[in-house]
Amino acid sequence: MYALGMILGVLLTGRDPTDPFFSGETGRGGLARWLRHMQQSADPKEALDSSILGDEVEEEEMLMAIRVAIVCLSDSPVDRPSSDKLVAMLKQLPTLK
Repeated sequence: MYALGMILGVLLTGRDPTDPFFSGETGRGGLARWLRHMQQSADPKEALDSSILGDEVEEEEMLMAIRVAIVCLSDSPVDRPSSDKLVAMLKQLPTLK
């Protein structure tokens, strides 16, 4: 699950998890922590890769996918979804119905 969350995060943000953006003096603590922070920020759309942004509906779908990624990237494996729960979550995305 963690790997899938990382892949979703990379695809939706356009950021490499090994990017210096996440380390050093910035103190961002990695892609997973940064995504959680951005989700709680005033404008979570800032986390999305600007090169893939489309209309508002698509942006909302991408934000929903970011939320799925965040759950998959939970620090504790117990808090990550099972395969069945993940499928149910992905089916909630409008483009996958």
